[in-house]
Amino acid sequence: MTATRALSEFIATTRLADLPADVVARGSLILADCVGCMVAGSGAPEVRRLLAVEAGRGEPSASALGTHVRLTTDAAAYVNGTAGTWHDLDEGNLSTRTHAAIQIAPAALAEAEARSLTGPRLLEAIILAYEASARLWRATQSRLAVHPHGTYGPLAATFALAKLRGDGPSAIEAAANIAMTLGIAASRNTLNDGATVRNIYSGHSGRAGFQALALRDAGFTGEADAAASVLGKIYGSAFDPAAVTADLNSTWWIRRNYFKRFPAGRYAHGALDLVDDLAAQLGSRLAPELIERIDIETFFLAATMGQQSVRTPFGCRFSIPMLVAQRIAHGSIPLTDDGTHAFADPAVRALATRVFVSEDKAATAAYPERQPTQMRVVMRDSRTHAVSSERILGESDRPLPSGILEAKFAALTEASWGDAATTAWRDLIGITDIPNVGRLLEGWRAICRAT
Repeated sequence: MTATRALSEFIATTRLADLPADVVARGSLILADCVGCMVAGSGAPEVRRLLAVEAGRGEPSASALGTHVRLTTDAAAYVNGTAGTWHDLDEGNLSTRTHAAIQIAPAALAEAEARSLTGPRLLEAIILAYEASARLWRATQSRLAVHPHGTYGPLAATFALAKLRGDGPSAIEAAANIAMTLGIAASRNTLNDGATVRNIYSGHSGRAGFQALALRDAGFTGEADAAASVLGKIYGSAFDPAAVTADLNSTWWIRRNYFKRFPAGRYAHGALDLVDDLAAQLGSRLAPELIERIDIETFFLAATMGQQSVRTPFGCRFSIPMLVAQRIAHGSIPLTDDGTHAFADPAVRALATRVFVSEDKAATAAYPERQPTQMRVVMRDSRTHAVSSERILGESDRPLPSGILEAKFAALTEASWGDAATTAWRDLIGITDIPNVGRLLEGWRAICRAT
């Protein structure tokens, strides 16, 4: 039996009632966090222009979140998925190296809305697709040059859509083998270049999920074991099918996800946490003009974000020197900040050239169970300050303080939904009590301030 077949049977036969209570609760939090990210991203000018391109094509049946507009289901998944990664605030999972939810939630929401499905069915599909797709990518020795979004994503979205349609194992497997070949050339170098095409990768995942099901229903077929072929030979250099199904139904990788509090690449968050720790100690004494240099030692993947200059404002989110310099110079910034201010600030750019990031091999060996980061700040008066941490704030074993996620949701949705964000948050956290997802999203369109 292939790994895809085993996962297809797992998805087809598992019900929400079978899931541990904490997994269900985690899934609700993840869905709420994704919705906040999608609503916030809908305000970006590029996303608005993309929405205008997609509007009016076909019979509208699903919402472009954060607006009054309805689109076809695949277009809604495409636009909402793109919006969801725009501010780089979507959840992820270091243990599986995925951002699974933002590949899945846009398509699943569109399908559930169009078919007036219940909240429990929506959440069930999201959790099962998350677990299955995260296991596949975790079993892949992926190439460093490959950005994970848009790779396993079409398969992840397909799993959720097939579950929502009530497909059996054979039908899910057939669609999955097609979907696995519908990924894109998702280059990680888009981060270094600050190229916003990176943001459509997740949008593509959702749209491709609908395409995979349409192709299957039209009689198209996929490779017999597409996951092993594509993940092991194209996106990765090896694939371990046994790792996919190990402890299935007992180990839930969704439990290990993280939530973000900074609009930045996850690997930079350890250093940003340390800036906050040091700022709490030094106050105004931590100022760009008073700093001679900063040395950061961390795990390998974080060290890949050590470039001291960037080409675009968007690129600031993937440069630890620029992010650290911005945090020191500007302090707390809005979650939807686009990097323009920092990019144009001579003080930020100058300090970034004095921030040096290097790999600590011991930290790399500890990763991902721990994410060790050390920071040493040398002041121009020759005094030094050192801070370190073992885990990034927001990891499952170092969770965000109570209320932070709800406050994040409010901040991300306030421009579109105003005070109604509180009700939307409660509905999402209590999604298992929602009888009709279509009516829920109809309510969101009604309260929306944007056009």
